[in-house]
Amino acid sequence: MRARLLVALLVGVNAFLACGCGSQLYRNTIKATFKGNLDVRWYKNDLFVFIPDTSNPLTFTNDATGDSIIPGKMYTDGGPIPRFLWGIEGYSPWGYAPAYIIHDWLFEAHHCGYEPDNKYTFVDSANILAQGLKAIMEDDLRIKNFFVFDSVYLAVKTPIAKRLWEQGECKPPLADEREIGDLIMRIHFE
Repeated sequence: MRARLLVALLVGVNAFLACGCGSQLYRNTIKATFKGNLDVRWYKNDLFVFIPDTSNPLTFTNDATGDSIIPGKMYTDGGPIPRFLWGIEGYSPWGYAPAYIIHDWLFEAHHCGYEPDNKYTFVDSANILAQGLKAIMEDDLRIKNFFVFDSVYLAVKTPIAKRLWEQGECKPPLADEREIGDLIMRIHFE
């Protein structure tokens, strides 16, 4: 499935970049902010669990509207990056983890009916991912990459991604956290 997503991504990116507006998407993306702690635990090969920090939860805020998203406990595999791209700079499934966690949460909220975040649409999910990517890139200009930004944003808007939005299933994580492995990633935002 990720291979088809990559093909759609490359076709879309090539067409998009041919028009000479590669960073226009970035410039037009609304500013956002992350705060709190992002905690990820290992569950099994290529599957992890995001567990909200109860004292300082990861919070994504759209700076223009003030709307916030606080993701709940869920399974995640990081970003929608095909495995054969993982070795290319900027294409790690964890390189922009906070943005990917928020995006995963919106899919999970949609599939499971988790309020209030089930109000977002498929297009909203892509735009919020873009806002998250931009927030991370603006926070650390060394990782600012217009091509990665544009290609990931366009990939999450493909018909394949939309089908996953429409046909995906609710997958609530294990209730017993003793079955979940050790903390493998913590990112702290002020």
